[in-house]
Amino acid sequence: MANALIIRPGSDLLSQTNGGRAAQYVRMSTDHQRYSTQMQAAAIAVYAAQHELVIVRTYADEGRSGLQIKRREGLMELIEDVRSGRADFDHILVYDVSRWGRFQDIDESAYYEFICRQAGIKVCYCAEEFDNDGSVIASIVKNLKRVMAAEYSRELSVKVHAGACRVASLGFKQGGPAGYGLQRELIDESGCSRGILLKGQRKHLQTDRVLIRPGAENEQRMVARIFREFVVHRRSQGSIVRWLNNEEVPNHRGTPWSYAMVRQVLSNEAYIGNSVYNRSSCRLKQPRKQNPPELWIRAGGLFEPVVDKSIFLKAQSLLKEKQVRWSNELLLKKLRQTLSVNGKLSASILSTTENMPSAALYAYRFGSLREAFRRVGYVDPERSYDYADARKQSEAELSRQVETLVTQIRAWGVTAVFDAQTAVMTVASKLAISVRSARYYVGRCHAPCWLVHRRTIEPAELILALRLDKETNREVVDYFLIPINEMAKHAIALTATSRSRFAVYRCPTMNDVLRAMMEKVATAISQIS
Repeated sequence: MANALIIRPGSDLLSQTNGGRAAQYVRMSTDHQRYSTQMQAAAIAVYAAQHELVIVRTYADEGRSGLQIKRREGLMELIEDVRSGRADFDHILVYDVSRWGRFQDIDESAYYEFICRQAGIKVCYCAEEFDNDGSVIASIVKNLKRVMAAEYSRELSVKVHAGACRVASLGFKQGGPAGYGLQRELIDESGCSRGILLKGQRKHLQTDRVLIRPGAENEQRMVARIFREFVVHRRSQGSIVRWLNNEEVPNHRGTPWSYAMVRQVLSNEAYIGNSVYNRSSCRLKQPRKQNPPELWIRAGGLFEPVVDKSIFLKAQSLLKEKQVRWSNELLLKKLRQTLSVNGKLSASILSTTENMPSAALYAYRFGSLREAFRRVGYVDPERSYDYADARKQSEAELSRQVETLVTQIRAWGVTAVFDAQTAVMTVASKLAISVRSARYYVGRCHAPCWLVHRRTIEPAELILALRLDKETNREVVDYFLIPINEMAKHAIALTATSRSRFAVYRCPTMNDVLRAMMEKVATAISQIS
């Protein structure tokens, strides 16, 4: 590290000496100006002069908490130099015990000092009344100082938290971003507005406060629509994520929407004019924990709600239901109750039944929706389950085709790896190809086609679609190697006509697929070189 804090020979505080060599460690968090690194260095220089020590190296941590060693690059570098034998000094000078650290486990503080002492390096606390000479009195006082340093942080944490809770109870925001459809307004101590805080901006005066306000009109309308889709139309959170990303709706982070973002919108009481604080806490650098509702600090009626309160409360009820861990027995019980009420079962009946788990959950738990229905004694005489059976066989066929393709690529002397979890094949470590089945589908409003689905955020550059036969949806008839940028939507439709814009990407056989892939790989390599 830079030795900016070393007191140079010739200074009034330090004269030339033939004594020992010392390194100084200085640390400042944000608690007291009296702990500035310059003040510590001056006191350490006086101590060094009095004990005939020459300061040859400085380790500093500016603006770093002493609760743990994490992110304290100065102390970590010091300990590493001592451990590795690179230390060219025999003393370490520290202002006092609290500058070494306010570790909540005082044994951790002792451990780092022990590492130094084991290497033959003495740690000296320059502003303390005791000499760290290993005597009984020094050991007792030093450990007492360590306890006091740790306790100071604990007491300060309690006071700061209590103050934050008091301010939050008045409706003021305590740090962090506002969230989608909201904005932060800065007000002074008399309650007059200082304007809207933009992203990344913070208040500078201790007496200023921050209030949450409704954001842009278009974002408010989108928040209301998200709640309607979830509560009224019973769209899942995953479906809402896909809809928002397909519509390219921007969010407050400038990234694609995620499941967590949608859930945060649906559970944020700010949209009904409330401020909630202390839902979770992270004290003294410990892992964050969720607090029970009775410890939450809530202030209501801060502004006109963005979402109707009845819809918001219904959304909370639905979110709570979805958090329930359904056992197989409870799932089947709900299924029997639905069957007794409706006289039949189907995926659409499940989706419209109040407090009913999704059809996808039943299919996941029991292997298929048909098997779940069979467990409760129901077989639909009018419904064919060939689709479900064909899907399993088509997935097995896809796996077989991919295995054959990987084997043939490797026979060409090119590496090929297939990740079954993401369904992505990587060829020559250069080309990523997402593998999909294109199933035959007859819609109500359009001609028969083969559907190819893509992810909202696709990790590959190409999609290899294996088109299945239209009679059984089980056998592969041909292939399409389609660039991702040609798929603007979540799903595209391949048709039997040669006039389709995707016809140019058709590969009749697997050999044609291999040749097309090798051309893509060669192009990728030439672009890099």
